[in-house]
Amino acid sequence: MRKHSKIPEIKYPLLLLFPVAIFFALALEPFGFASAGFVCIFLILYFTKQLTIESSGKHTLLATFLFSSFVTLTSFYWIWNAIRNISGKGVVISSLLFLVYALVSFYKVGIIFFGSVYLTKFRNIKDSHFLIFVLPSLFLISDWICPMIFPVYWGDLFRNNILWRQMARLGTEVLGFVSVISASLIYLMILKSDKGIRTYSLYLFPIFCFFSLNLYFLSETVPQGPTLHLALLQPNTEYAKREVQENHTWMTKTIQSVYDIGLEAIRNSPKPIDLLVMPESAIPFLGTLDSKDTDSTYSKSFVDVTESLVRFSNAPLVFNELVSDQGSRNSLTLLHPVSMVSERRYKQVLLPFGEYLPGEKQIPWLRILLPETSHHVPGKLTDALGFQTKTGEIVTFSPLVCYEVMYPELIRKMMVHSPSEFILNLTNDSWFESLTETQQHAGAGRLRSIESGRPVVRVAVTGLTTAYDPWGREMMGELPTFQKAIGYLDLPTVLKERTTPYIQIGPTPWRIMAVFLLFFVFFRSPRRILPHKMKNEIEI
Repeated sequence: MRKHSKIPEIKYPLLLLFPVAIFFALALEPFGFASAGFVCIFLILYFTKQLTIESSGKHTLLATFLFSSFVTLTSFYWIWNAIRNISGKGVVISSLLFLVYALVSFYKVGIIFFGSVYLTKFRNIKDSHFLIFVLPSLFLISDWICPMIFPVYWGDLFRNNILWRQMARLGTEVLGFVSVISASLIYLMILKSDKGIRTYSLYLFPIFCFFSLNLYFLSETVPQGPTLHLALLQPNTEYAKREVQENHTWMTKTIQSVYDIGLEAIRNSPKPIDLLVMPESAIPFLGTLDSKDTDSTYSKSFVDVTESLVRFSNAPLVFNELVSDQGSRNSLTLLHPVSMVSERRYKQVLLPFGEYLPGEKQIPWLRILLPETSHHVPGKLTDALGFQTKTGEIVTFSPLVCYEVMYPELIRKMMVHSPSEFILNLTNDSWFESLTETQQHAGAGRLRSIESGRPVVRVAVTGLTTAYDPWGREMMGELPTFQKAIGYLDLPTVLKERTTPYIQIGPTPWRIMAVFLLFFVFFRSPRRILPHKMKNEIEI
C-alpha cells in the first residue's frame, strides 16, 4: 500500500516565522539565493494555511508584527545606522526608534494573513482554490496597496536568478505572482502526492510554461543604439551632517577631492569621454543655481569645479546638487560643453524621514527626534535629458536620484512620457554605512532594467557603482565600496522606441485579475458552516 505523503503540522506555527525571515534574507543581497526565495514563499504558504485553521484575529495580528520585526532585523538591520545618523541620538533612543519601525515596516504581509483568514472563515475554500487563486492574488495586492519607506516587492526575492527574473518583463508584481503560484503548485504536488505520478504533470506543466516564457524573454533581440564611453566617479565623500556645512576646511577639502578625481578620470580615460558622471552628494549642501533666495545654496567654487571638468574633458557632465527653486530641491543636473548651459531634473519621489518629515505639521516635535531630516520639495514629471556624443549623435537618458530606482511605476511613467536610450541613477548610500544596504539598493536596478528593457547605470558616492543590461546582467565589474574609485563603461544603449509588456500595459490588468480571482473564489465557494451553528443543527 502506498504511503500518504503529507506536509507535517507544527505545534507552534509562530516559531516558523524566524526561519522564514532567514530565508527571506538569504534571497536578497549579499547572498542572492533565488532558491531561498522559493523556500521562503513555500513556508509562508504553509504558515498562512495554519493561520486559517486557527482563524484567530489576535494570532494573525501577532504574526504580522512578528514577521515584520524578524524581516527587518535579519534583512534590513542596516536601517538602524540611518536612524542613528539622522536622529543624532544615542544607542538606546536609536534602538527604540528602530524597534518601533521594525514592528510595522513590513506590514504588507498582513494583507496576506488577514485576507486569508477572512476568506476561509466565511467560505469553504478548497485547497486548490486557496493556493492557486487566493494566495498569489493576495501577494500581488499587498505589493500594490502597501507603500513602504524602502519598497521591497515579493518579486525582489527572485531577482538574482537570471532565468526566472525575466518574468519582470511583465512587471515585478507579476514576477512575485508567478513565483507564488509556482510555490503553491509544488505545495499541492506534495500535499496530494498519494494520488500518484500522474498528478505531477498537472502541477509541473504551468511551471514549465513559465520557464518557457522566461527563455523566450532571455533570448529576445534588443534593438541597439549608439555605444557610449562613460566615466563614472566614486569620490567616497563621507555622509555630512548639517554642522559641516559651515566647516570651511571640510567643504574645501571635499570640493578639491572631487575635482582631483574628476581630472584623474579624464586624463586616464582609454577613450574620448561621451559622458562624465558624478554621484549624489559628491559635494553636499551646495549648488550651482544662482538665486537671491535667503536659502540659496549657490557656490562659486562648485560652479568652477563643474565648468572646469567640462572644459577639460570637452564632454557633458552629470552631477547632483541642492538648489533653491520655490523650495529646496534635490537635483540631477546636466552641464553641456561649449554652451555651458545647465539642464535640471528635480527628484520626484522623496525619501520619508530622510528628505522630508511625514506629518511634521501635525506633530512638530518629530523634528526634535530627527533633526538631520531635510525639507526638500518634490519635482514634477519632465522630459528625458539629451546630450551629444563625440560622434555627433544625440542620446537621451532618464534621470533617477537615489531611491527613485525602487519605484517601478515612476520609471514606467517616465518612459511613457519621454522614452530614452538608458537610465542613469545617482545615489548616496553613505548614511547607512552598510555594504548590505548598498547591495540591496543596487539589486533593485536589475529589475528596473528588465521592466524597462533598458540599461541601468548606477553611480554611487561610496559604492556600489555598477551597471545592468536589459536582462539584468552586470555590464561592468563592481567598483570597490567605501573608497575612491573610477569606472569606465562602454555602454551599448537601446533605441528609444524599445518597449516591454510592462511599459506597454503596466500593472493595472494584473491587479484587476487579482481582485477578480478573489471575488471569483469568494462567491463561487459555499458558505462555511460556523461551529456554533453546526452544534445547533445537530441538536435540532
